[in-house]
Amino acid sequence: MKKELKIIFILLLTVSGIGFSQTPEQQKMIDKALKMRDSIMQCITIEEMLQQANAQEKRTESAKKTNKSETNPIPKASKSEDKYWKNTLASDYDNKLKNWNYGEANLVFNYHYDSRKDKVEYVQVGVIKADGTIKLNPTYQVPILKPLKEFKDNNNFFDIHNPESYQYSNEDSGIKLNSYLLVYQNDIKIGILTIGNSEKVTLNLLTPGDLYFGDEGYMLSWVYAEEACEIEANENWKGDLSNTGTPLIVETHVTYNLSFSPGWNLVKTEVIGKYAFPNAPEEDRSRYKKHVHTIVSNIPEDATYYFRKSPQY
Repeated sequence: MKKELKIIFILLLTVSGIGFSQTPEQQKMIDKALKMRDSIMQCITIEEMLQQANAQEKRTESAKKTNKSETNPIPKASKSEDKYWKNTLASDYDNKLKNWNYGEANLVFNYHYDSRKDKVEYVQVGVIKADGTIKLNPTYQVPILKPLKEFKDNNNFFDIHNPESYQYSNEDSGIKLNSYLLVYQNDIKIGILTIGNSEKVTLNLLTPGDLYFGDEGYMLSWVYAEEACEIEANENWKGDLSNTGTPLIVETHVTYNLSFSPGWNLVKTEVIGKYAFPNAPEEDRSRYKKHVHTIVSNIPEDATYYFRKSPQY
């Protein structure tokens, strides 16, 4: 670059030392010198621009790194999702679901799945009004039932280990038990409704892997019976109630004292007492001590309605 500047200086001196009258040869020399000057000056300008651009880029990169370190700290671990309240609404003391905004919906009791039509068959037992108020009035008969004596093979709670523990009265009478009601809108299921005093119990007793959890409380089940009939059971049991492969040996006591009237009945299932395993994996930290199943005539005053929305809604 110094050499080029020196050439420019000499050329300019040469040009300036020549008078206003030049021979054709001198004029050619002047024109050549001016072109060379312009070419060199253009190169200098481009190089300066490149240098300035490089300097600006370095400053920009430095600013980005500084800004990133100041405004983007290391993210903190997010809190694990609460499965018991995910997509869940609960009622208040007026039997009204808080924050309900799905409009009016039907509460139905399903009794059969028609595989040929790929359709759930049900009878309506109540409604959820547009403001979230729940009204229950089951009056319809349930047309498809199973004999009471098959209860041992269809018990959703799986808490009696010895089938011989069950004792039946009028064992051929048909019954159907559901621990939830389906919520339908425009003939599409948008969720389920459970009733009890614990969001944990009302989900655990419907989830196969969580049936033995020891979160205390109760839930209600709806039963339709064809005729008067009874189930009794009383079992003390000791065994492994783990679901992770690491044994958890506990003792449980389960009783069934159910005398069904013809038509609709309510069963109260209570989880009483629990074994705590604080050092076990999270999914294995508690197991129940007692399950007590009894008939109740009405929904208890302290009961809460839990609506759990279907994932697609």
